[in-house]
Amino acid sequence: MSLIDLLVAEYRLVYGELFRRKSAIVTMIMYPYLFAGFTVFVGYAYGNPQYFVERTGVDPVVFMVTASYILMALMTTVDELFWRPLVDQWVGTLPYILATPVNRLKRYFSIPIPRLTILIITGSTSVIPIHVYYSGFKGLATGLSIILLTTIGAIISIGFSMVITGLVHRIGESWRTLNIIRPIIMILIGAYFPRKYMFIFARYVSYLIPASHVVEIIQGLMSGLETPLYILLSLAIALSIIYTPLGSKTIDVWEKKKVREGVKFS
Repeated sequence: MSLIDLLVAEYRLVYGELFRRKSAIVTMIMYPYLFAGFTVFVGYAYGNPQYFVERTGVDPVVFMVTASYILMALMTTVDELFWRPLVDQWVGTLPYILATPVNRLKRYFSIPIPRLTILIITGSTSVIPIHVYYSGFKGLATGLSIILLTTIGAIISIGFSMVITGLVHRIGESWRTLNIIRPIIMILIGAYFPRKYMFIFARYVSYLIPASHVVEIIQGLMSGLETPLYILLSLAIALSIIYTPLGSKTIDVWEKKKVREGVKFS
């Protein structure tokens, strides 16, 4: 089965469910505004917005809406790969998947793409309007750049997510471990809490996450600060190249473990 066939199958699965549950579309459109609105409301109640601008170089509303979109897009890739093995096991399709000769790298690469396509579209309802409102025509270029960079960040996160997926699912009660790892990754990506303000240890761990480098580029773009764009992007791509074969290997090891244990057909 080719990569195109796998992508078509995933698109049918995701969009079939999405059009059946139209409220999910509304939720995706509203999420950046709802989360940003709550955060900004609390910030205005207990803090000084001007101090936020001085620290980040960005208006808190613009920063939070953008950060919410970035995190939602990047975590889509992570979540889709983290939870898919458990979903397959719960619905009874895991034995059939393990028995198929489909290239695992192609399969796992195809899993997050349909939802990522939706999030590229929803960027036009969140990132672009807020940047255009605050910065005019320049904001349009910034918004489009953010969507493009976020898309790159989500794609290069596939290999990293595969590594974590393969390692974690070798552990019993893996869903418990994922519920611990997931929020840690959300923090270390640096969308809401820029990497430069993290503790040294957390910052070094963050350097190992490909998407965190892309987030730093986006934050520099919004604040107008000079960032080593090509260096950060090169680091992100290099990490992705390293993680991808490792991810394929860890998935292979996990699947062989499941076969040895014996997987019953429903």
